Amino acid sequence: MINFGSQYPEVVSDAMNSGQQESNTHIVNEFDRHNHTFIITETQSPFQTLRPPERFRVMLQSQKCDCGEYQAKHLPCSHVMVACKSINFDHMNYVPILFTLQHILHVYKNSFGLLPHKSMWQKYERDQWDPYPRRKRTAKSHSVSTRIPTEMDKEENERESRKKYGICRQHSHNRNNCPNIYPY
Repeated sequence: MINFGSQYPEVVSDAMNSGQQESNTHIVNEFDRHNHTFIITETQSPFQTLRPPERFRVMLQSQKCDCGEYQAKHLPCSHVMVACKSINFDHMNYVPILFTLQHILHVYKNSFGLLPHKSMWQKYERDQWDPYPRRKRTAKSHSVSTRIPTEMDKEENERESRKKYGICRQHSHNRNNCPNIYPY
């Protein structure tokens, strides 16, 4: 890709192209020159959605947008692209250097060491942790319980193990094995 003159991977290029297409339907309503803050309104075709146009605030200095996509992906969203276009600024300046092919190539430049054979590994001497039995999966790969166990669950399990039989009020007794019930 570098030999063909690409500066960014395909994923980044595709995201930028789709954002560029979306930005064609946005309008800059307000612009604060001192704080580099924009109010962007999305306009859609009435045939696409029936919802009213949404407004988003873009703050270029702090690199934030109300849509949240800019902060999540660390790539300029369509609102940032419109804001940059309105002040004749290249939105690619807001793409972090980490996304360039040169930087990715530099990460893999160092060679990885070979792993020794499994017989040469040191034995693991610490505790072995077994999975929580209520979180194990069934044969059909469905989780047995989706709840996260808490302190309340521990008390519930202890209460079940120390239940008292209703007639004699003793632990681990039931109708079949209670010594206090006389046979009829």
